[in-house]
Amino acid sequence: MNDRLAAVVGFHLQERRRSPLAWGLPLGAMSAFIVAIYPSVQSALTKVVAQYPEGLKQAFGIGELANVEQYLHGEMLSLIVPLAVGYLAARAVASDLSGAAESGRLEVVLSAPVTRTAVCLAAFLAAAVEVAAVLLLTLVLSLLGSLVAGAGLGVGDALAGFAMVWPLALVGAGLAIVVCGFSLKTSVVTGVVAGFLVAMYVVDLIGKLDDSLSGVRYASIFKYYGNAIESGIDPVAFLGLTAFSLLLGWIGAMLFERSDLNV
Repeated sequence: MNDRLAAVVGFHLQERRRSPLAWGLPLGAMSAFIVAIYPSVQSALTKVVAQYPEGLKQAFGIGELANVEQYLHGEMLSLIVPLAVGYLAARAVASDLSGAAESGRLEVVLSAPVTRTAVCLAAFLAAAVEVAAVLLLTLVLSLLGSLVAGAGLGVGDALAGFAMVWPLALVGAGLAIVVCGFSLKTSVVTGVVAGFLVAMYVVDLIGKLDDSLSGVRYASIFKYYGNAIESGIDPVAFLGLTAFSLLLGWIGAMLFERSDLNV
């Protein structure tokens, strides 16, 4: 079974071999640009941000923008990268399951001696590898931007910041499998996951903006995502998000086993 699973994972990765470049290059270029311009705007940003209400700075995770790590988090890692990569993870799963069902490719995969659960697991693992490749490329380009501009982005800090995106994105992959258990329409799968990710961010934002509603943050995955580029990776949060994504994937696989594969 391990060899069969590896074969299906390899099949999925081969089909989406261009995806890491298609997603990693734009995100990495944007991140590198943000890092590269920081030295030229640092003094102006520090003065402007100092006038912002403290609650607003905490809500949007912009800190004092006193260093390039805070700036990179505020511009990229607080919202753009996690939403983009989370959506990518869902899209990867949807391509391997619902998209394959719509195109007839899923019948070919299931004609091999492999269970539906294994197909779901392979889709999840392939998405995990794809997301890791995109994040790695984005990290490398960000560090190159810092090197060229002399921005002083710390390698360890940047690595922690981008690495923490990985388990959050896997939640999107796990949820995509759950949705595939109910619908094999790719637009439905990606739409539900995109809506979920945005809703999670909004719930966390509301909890930050209103102290009386701070408790709602515990229902958002962004509460546990945190700000790893400044505070480092919280192992409990990292493992917790990963475990939650695996739980969603398992639930989705059980639903997929019992679903009607007619689109």
